[in-house]
Amino acid sequence: MIIPKNYNECLFRLDKKVAIVTGASRGIGEAIACGLSAAGARVVLASRSEGKLNNIRDDIINNGGESIAIPTDVTDYSQLKYLLNESITNFGKIDILVNCAGVTFGMESHNYQRDYWDKTYNTNLNSVFDLCQLVGNNMIKNGNGGSIINITSVAAVLASPNNPAYNATKGGLKQLSKAFAADWARYNIRVNNLGPGYFKTELNKASWKDPKLREIRSTRSLLNRWGEPHEIIGPVIFLASNASSFITGQDIYVDGGFLAKSL
Repeated sequence: MIIPKNYNECLFRLDKKVAIVTGASRGIGEAIACGLSAAGARVVLASRSEGKLNNIRDDIINNGGESIAIPTDVTDYSQLKYLLNESITNFGKIDILVNCAGVTFGMESHNYQRDYWDKTYNTNLNSVFDLCQLVGNNMIKNGNGGSIINITSVAAVLASPNNPAYNATKGGLKQLSKAFAADWARYNIRVNNLGPGYFKTELNKASWKDPKLREIRSTRSLLNRWGEPHEIIGPVIFLASNASSFITGQDIYVDGGFLAKSL
């Protein structure tokens, strides 16, 4: 077998690809959006935080990338349709979708508030189904395949205390991705899960600010530390690019060995 000299250089490139990233205004979502741009993708930034989105868009453009910012509440179906339509209007197609928008509300199960449950379900699971379906139909129509990456969590495997809605929605999302992968493989649409462990982000700020909880979560991982947002970029580019062309319906955990550790 003869491999072209520039094979490795091209394998992880995303030139001329178009990516939508939800939850792109902060933390892991922001890192993913900037990482995809650095790999050559044209990036559509989606989040409710318009000001932050615009700043990230400007940074991408100032660094030679192409990007648009579309303020989006992912729980509003009409806004998801607008997101898709504007993405196509500006860039002509969608090749990559990363569903990173997510919320969490901690509370013991026996006292868990119904509005917390509804907000978590609508953001973490229902909106992902809706946007995957919208984008998936567009990918099927275009006939060029695509890559969908859903951000789950180690909570899709291990139960986090006092957070039933987050556990349930991330576990549900894990299986939803596999259902999409099974249905859309014939269209060359690959659907995979990327599950972060504990990262230093806004979503985890309460645990990070508590010295005891910070230490517990650090020592729970094999690498004995929390992840940095930029450490999610490599796995995302892998799943978005031709480097993972024979991978679908899989779970990849970026957790510093959190799930692997026993004693």
